[in-house]
Amino acid sequence: MTTFHSLTVAKVEPETRDAVTITFAVPPALQDAYRFRPGQHLTLKAQLAGTELRRCYSICRSLNPGEISVAVKAIEGGRFSRYARDEIKQGMTLEVMVPQGHFGYQPQAQRSGRYLAIAAGSGITPMLAILSATLQTETASEFTLIYGNRSSQSMMFRQALADLKDKYPQRLQLVCVFSQETMDSDLLHGRIDGEKLTALATHLVDYSQFDAAFICGPAAMMDEAEVTLKALGMPEKAIHLERFNTPGSAVKRTTSVQTEGQKVTVRQDGRDREITLSADDESILDAALRQGADLPYACKGGVCATCKCKVVRGKVDMVTNYSLEPDELAAGYVLSCQALPLTSDVVVDFDAKGMA
Repeated sequence: MTTFHSLTVAKVEPETRDAVTITFAVPPALQDAYRFRPGQHLTLKAQLAGTELRRCYSICRSLNPGEISVAVKAIEGGRFSRYARDEIKQGMTLEVMVPQGHFGYQPQAQRSGRYLAIAAGSGITPMLAILSATLQTETASEFTLIYGNRSSQSMMFRQALADLKDKYPQRLQLVCVFSQETMDSDLLHGRIDGEKLTALATHLVDYSQFDAAFICGPAAMMDEAEVTLKALGMPEKAIHLERFNTPGSAVKRTTSVQTEGQKVTVRQDGRDREITLSADDESILDAALRQGADLPYACKGGVCATCKCKVVRGKVDMVTNYSLEPDELAAGYVLSCQALPLTSDVVVDFDAKGMA
């Protein structure tokens, strides 16, 4: 189900020169709908110059049940991110989808664990929610954050992290790495990559102690971090990645099946709708949107899982997947933004959201 609600902007706070935190007021009637697992994201929708744009941003905090916040960093060429930084003001209303996404961690009071977070730049956004919720809920747990930035001035949530360190001095370890700022130790100068993580393992951080690791940032950093943690002995199932962008989202078929003119049945809100593909490389999502269906989506890059659906008949080819887990794939779930039909009897169900 595509569930957007109009939420009022309660406040906009600058984080750095290029980033802001946007806090939405959540009315009592919608507070259950906007409860989230730390690490999830919100999809924002706006009309810019006559074009509808949707972008997903990680939830960074929810200080009380009546508020929910996301952080947005303006990027070069980013129409929505620059609009968010420059034009969204207190008192405005935006269309905001209910929380989505599989990344993150739900703390439990009875647990006692040791956790690692590796973030670079705006990848800190979901980590802030995970850190603060875990340290508050699991009173015997410990967290280590390795956080990379160009400089201390470009560091998002610098004060919020300092406050967390003051509040949990024995249970939170902060390791800040800067690429364009001189540090007392060479260990803390440079970029987060495999070499840097290995050096930290030698001198500062024992990766073998962690029960789980959460990684978010540029794709190259995440890939190197994942490979390095595995090489240093961390089990693959303990490593969790949040990809907020991809090098490209174009759908390219990996088979030679021709499907132009093929029909696919889309099930949504208990109703079936037949759509027709106009080209061999048109995804099921794009074909449905072109024909007026109001399906949930955000990134169209195989990252956010907002467009997840279940194949209940037929077979599809899913080109790119950065978000669905192996058990979801085995159960028949696909990302409709990347799904191309392989057979003529395909039925996909957007109401089948049983797997979280």
